[in-house]
Amino acid sequence: MRSLVHGGVRLVALLMLALAVSGAASGTTASRSLIAIHEQGTNNLNGQSGNGATHGKFTIELQKAPFGPGGTTVIYAIPANTGRSVNGQEQIPFVATDHLTSKTGKLVLAVKGTHIDVNSKLNASGQLVGPAAEYGTWKIQSATGIYQGWKGGGNWASIGSGYKNVQPYSVEWDGYITR
Repeated sequence: MRSLVHGGVRLVALLMLALAVSGAASGTTASRSLIAIHEQGTNNLNGQSGNGATHGKFTIELQKAPFGPGGTTVIYAIPANTGRSVNGQEQIPFVATDHLTSKTGKLVLAVKGTHIDVNSKLNASGQLVGPAAEYGTWKIQSATGIYQGWKGGGNWASIGSGYKNVQPYSVEWDGYITR
């Protein structure tokens, strides 16, 4: 009888150790979350500092819950020299990086997309301005601070408006991240 009690105690101890180890392991397992990054800003075509960059502000939601304060964003785009005509509409491919900076860290998104001018006109400087639509894919290129360890990506879409040299825009980045 005594060996059964000792055997039972050993079994319970082993089970508790196994649960503790599995609990610790699950604490370090990456979790997958839906993410939505909401961004708004302006594209200043009057020689704004930042080498033609687009400046704005962002907020982040994870699994439909706010993720604390957002911050500022700067998009550096590299458009292709020429686009292609699709059903009479010119579509211009481009790549970009979006640098999202908050007080608690920085995310850099690598972006691929298509730009479509909608009834645009030339301004006095010879630049094409006016409403535009864009869409494509994104992935996290680097992450620091509170975003450290984040990986993932998804799809995005944006709209820009106006015929002036300062054009407002709005973009929605949606997808999944692991952290």
